[in-house]
Amino acid sequence: MDKLDVHYTTLFEAMPGSCILLGNDAPHYTILAATAEYLKQSGTTKEGIIGKGIFEAFPGNPADVTDTGSYNLKASLEQVLEHKKPNHLPVQRYDVVGDDGDYSERYWRASNKPVLSPEGEIVYIIHSAEDITAEVKAAELEKHMKGLEESERELLNLVLHAPIGICVMDAATLVSKIANQSFVEIAGRPINEIVGWMYWDTFAEARPYYEEALNRVVKHGVKFSANEVEVPLIRHGKREIVHVTFIYEPLKDSNGVVKKVVVWVLDNTPQVIARRRVEESETKFRNMAENTPVLISVGDETSNATYFNQAWTDLTGKPMEELLNYGWLNLIHPDDMARYANIYQEYFVARASFTGEFRVLNATGEYNWVLAHAVPRYTTDGDFVGYIIACTDISEHKQVQQELKTALEQVRLSKEAAELGTFDLDLEKGTMHWDDRCRTLFGISHHNTVTYEKDFAGGLHPDDRERILKVIDKLFIRSISNGDYDVEYRTVGVEDGIIRWVRAKGKVYFNNEDKPVRFIGSVIDITEKVTAIQKIEKLVEERTIELAQANETLKNINKELQRSNQNLEEFAHAASHDLKEPVRKIDYFTNHLKSQLSPYLKEGELRSFNRIENATHRMGNLIDDLLLYSHVSQRPHETEHVDLNHNVQNVLEDLELNIEEKKAVIEVEDLPIVKGYRRQLQQLFQNLLSNALKYSKEDVAPHIHITADKVKENGKEYHLIAMKDNGIGFESEYYDKIFQMFTRLHGKSEYSGTGVGLSIVKKVVENHDGFIGVESTVGEGSVFKVYLPVKG
Repeated sequence: MDKLDVHYTTLFEAMPGSCILLGNDAPHYTILAATAEYLKQSGTTKEGIIGKGIFEAFPGNPADVTDTGSYNLKASLEQVLEHKKPNHLPVQRYDVVGDDGDYSERYWRASNKPVLSPEGEIVYIIHSAEDITAEVKAAELEKHMKGLEESERELLNLVLHAPIGICVMDAATLVSKIANQSFVEIAGRPINEIVGWMYWDTFAEARPYYEEALNRVVKHGVKFSANEVEVPLIRHGKREIVHVTFIYEPLKDSNGVVKKVVVWVLDNTPQVIARRRVEESETKFRNMAENTPVLISVGDETSNATYFNQAWTDLTGKPMEELLNYGWLNLIHPDDMARYANIYQEYFVARASFTGEFRVLNATGEYNWVLAHAVPRYTTDGDFVGYIIACTDISEHKQVQQELKTALEQVRLSKEAAELGTFDLDLEKGTMHWDDRCRTLFGISHHNTVTYEKDFAGGLHPDDRERILKVIDKLFIRSISNGDYDVEYRTVGVEDGIIRWVRAKGKVYFNNEDKPVRFIGSVIDITEKVTAIQKIEKLVEERTIELAQANETLKNINKELQRSNQNLEEFAHAASHDLKEPVRKIDYFTNHLKSQLSPYLKEGELRSFNRIENATHRMGNLIDDLLLYSHVSQRPHETEHVDLNHNVQNVLEDLELNIEEKKAVIEVEDLPIVKGYRRQLQQLFQNLLSNALKYSKEDVAPHIHITADKVKENGKEYHLIAMKDNGIGFESEYYDKIFQMFTRLHGKSEYSGTGVGLSIVKKVVENHDGFIGVESTVGEGSVFKVYLPVKG
């Protein structure tokens, strides 16, 4: 198919209505494109029908001789080819085969229309087909209703199983005689509150709106219908505004007297709400776009621009109509045009988000640097329809970036001159960074990830390890240390076995709740100094006559050390000032620097930038978890009686999208009412259920079962709440470790998370004077057992 055909196909698929595009290759009539509505009505997918002949994709029902749809369709298509004119078919029965091989009875209103070339030859055929099965069924039901006295049993069965809500009432008394299950579900009331009751007793809230219409139907025998009307109803004990399409249909006897009234009703509430949300979203987007200084444009599925906001007009001096005609590529500096066009085309094909940096022609004839971030747009059905592109003017940042680059180089040279090693421990993420000099002081030559436990604690001299770890434990308590760190200790090289003396200075930063979040600092090799001191101490004992000279030497060494320490403090102050910048600016400048240098960076350097960006994003998640942990650590003053069934239901509603995405099955038995803290108990179920969904098997739908029982442990009665899943499981050696802060059994590339969730669960259980345990088998799943005391 050439480029013109691809565009035609894309345009065709975006058309409203239920249609498919057929090739002129009789007798196959290959399906080339299909609208979203057609796929929905026929219950098919693009992958399942595109490229197939229409009779291959939709074979006739061999088991039913009344299904003549394929025969009639073939005849209609032949008429179109012969006369080059549209052909409309009468109502057709054309059954649709499902995945199980069974056919479902379907009725269609169909037509075939030729698409002619400039030379008058048929290029394609547009086949339109509207599913009118419900309409046909409703007509059949109406026919049966008219003969109610003769075939009441058959009619009743049809009514009760109809997919449309149906209620039959006596015309004289308006007492409901029959209501099918669909009607009961729409009404939101049990059937015993509908059948046997006067219609307006059941739906009193709707009476002021439609009583007069129903009376006219009874009196004059004329049908009344309303489409997608807004009606207040009390459903399931709650007042709701629903949108329904309904009909009041009179049933007359042989003398023309209305004996019964049939109510046909469809609940359109989800469709109306969805449509309104789309309209509201579009309005909000337009309002936001027109009132923001960010340059916002919208591209369609053919990569053409369909919208520019006011900020583009302000920058370029061109109104939106002129911008649309001018074309967005013509706004870009010629030196940047090809590069950015290639980026756009590459990601357009992949339907992926992307960023790009280029210069844009402004109203004065000069160029401004902008950074563009493009996000793909999709319909509610998941169809790609183009991009939303937001551009930020970064002209003023260009010189700042160059100055920043120079400043960073100066800092690097100063650090190297002082032979300082630097470290950075992110307590929220549980990650640590060492520069090359710091690695050297611990006898490490590789550039792999380092950890606090293995590389730092493990690299300390055994005689110094306990002392230094205690200092750091106190360092993380603000009231004791205020975060200031200044120690000397020995390291034992992991690879070379060399013992080195180092001095470390640093600072711990705390959040608003006095929880430590960041620990940064520097280290310097003082082996020579310590060795000199040790020699001096030995010489003092042996040669008292050299004491004065030794003291002078020590004094000079100390002066030099003070000078070095002063340099270190100055550097640490400057570094800490820079490191106080908010996470948002770290992300912002890193992103811009990466965009600026990306054409010149090697693959390893690009990976480093990506790791910085990923670390910045994970930092925000861990902050949230640690704040939550700190809140959980503080018990509320008052307990209350908490229905755990309500807690679990709230969590299931919060996780609804995740549950649907994974097709999870969650069974919840009746849970007890306990005395405790409502929000903390809800957080407990939130974390346990999230974990069970997260650590599910890749190709197996999660199955989670929550049970409750009463047990005795150590002479005390407990509620035992057990949550069993069929996930990936883990080894028994990790049963205790998984509840520790920052513990992760899997890499971040496998499963996202911060390692704090189960720590929060354990803290909640402890706050309720209970305890928690776990049993797990690799590949089979896990069972988390929560024990909460039984209280009055």
